[in-house]
Amino acid sequence: MFKTIKIMNTRIAFKHGAMTGLIIITSWFLSYFIWGGLYFSGSELFGYSVMLLAFSTIFMAIRNERKRSENNEMTFKRGFSIGAGISLVAAIIYVVGWIWIYMPNFEPDFVDRYEASQIEVVNLTQSSNEDKMKQIQEIKDFNESYRKPHVMAAFTFLEIFPVGLLVTIISALILRRKE
Repeated sequence: MFKTIKIMNTRIAFKHGAMTGLIIITSWFLSYFIWGGLYFSGSELFGYSVMLLAFSTIFMAIRNERKRSENNEMTFKRGFSIGAGISLVAAIIYVVGWIWIYMPNFEPDFVDRYEASQIEVVNLTQSSNEDKMKQIQEIKDFNESYRKPHVMAAFTFLEIFPVGLLVTIISALILRRKE
């Protein structure tokens, strides 16, 4: 029985996780072709909105599994395992898409542009020149480390996975039902 549940969870995770990841990656290309690339002031809001919309697949997957179960049952643990699997698959697709597809082909100067936008924000503050120089050096140091693939992968993963877990927890709580 447990083996069947794990195999089902894996299938659900791959199917819905791939769908979620592809929805998000598609939004990158749409924004690129509509707006000509990522703009830092509004792209975070747009990006997280798309993530939340795409992660609605978690709610649908848990609901569908509840409907398929005997007596329309769904425990929090089962719902959480389904959602966590979907979140993991989507996050991996997101990381691979960002590092090996989107950034090198569409935004190769992303880190430089992001650094410039961060420095511009620092320069607009009312801090002392010494504080500004310190903050600018921290920005440069971070962005230099971000250029390393393993660091970029870790931060990119941490950008999306917690959003998936949040949607997972909410969905599992809403949809849990024992008869």
